[in-house]
Amino acid sequence: MKSPWETNDLPEIDTPERSACRATRCLPGEIAPYVLLPGDPGRAARIAEEWLTDGKLVMANREFHSYTGSYKGVPVSVISTGLGSPGAAMVVQDLPRLGVKAAIRVGTAGSAKKEVAPGDVIIGTGAVRDEGVSHKFIPANFPAQANLQVSNALNAAARESNANVHCGIVHTSDAFKHPNLADEQMLYSNAGVLAFEMEASAVMILAQLNNIPVGCIFSIDGYVQNVASGNTRPDSEARNRGIKTAITVSLEALATLAGS
Repeated sequence: MKSPWETNDLPEIDTPERSACRATRCLPGEIAPYVLLPGDPGRAARIAEEWLTDGKLVMANREFHSYTGSYKGVPVSVISTGLGSPGAAMVVQDLPRLGVKAAIRVGTAGSAKKEVAPGDVIIGTGAVRDEGVSHKFIPANFPAQANLQVSNALNAAARESNANVHCGIVHTSDAFKHPNLADEQMLYSNAGVLAFEMEASAVMILAQLNNIPVGCIFSIDGYVQNVASGNTRPDSEARNRGIKTAITVSLEALATLAGS
């Protein structure tokens, strides 16, 4: 597998045809109908190498690295979105032009509740829109929701895993750590929010507006309360265990959606 940083032999990214997809710089036919959306380009490369058959880097533009292969005979692509909502929104805006039929955000999150432990997995059914980019597209009273069919496919696949899986609302924020984080954690946790992260609501909103069925799944890497008190070190062992589960569950869900 080519390193995600070895991009010298890739096509020129600034042709008129490729510039039509501002983030990914991919062309129709290079991206499969079913897509995983991790944030980290390194994680995208790992998914392509360890989970996909014949996974190949097809384009790299800034933090947006795109791989295409197959999983159990289903064509699947993996596109990294980078950190935060603006990049994730840009990628989702490219998906209709590329013929994508369904996408799943695969990320990490900080738990807002003691009963949601590091290494657990959350299927995000909706998100608090505490980020800026989605409000440029539609007012705040419009809800950020995952597609029900995609969420049901994730739930069905999760039941086959040995992980602790939770379903519910996550909180999307532009700031990883800020002075009001402890108060926000308490407020939203009491309202039923399971975890905090940085992309889901933008992904959901842009997917809804572009008619792309989308779901979200997260590996828990620590507690928001720890971050608020200054301990930003993740539980990397638990996070990696959860990420493996989340990736497998997502791919199984895409296989189910492809066959439905």
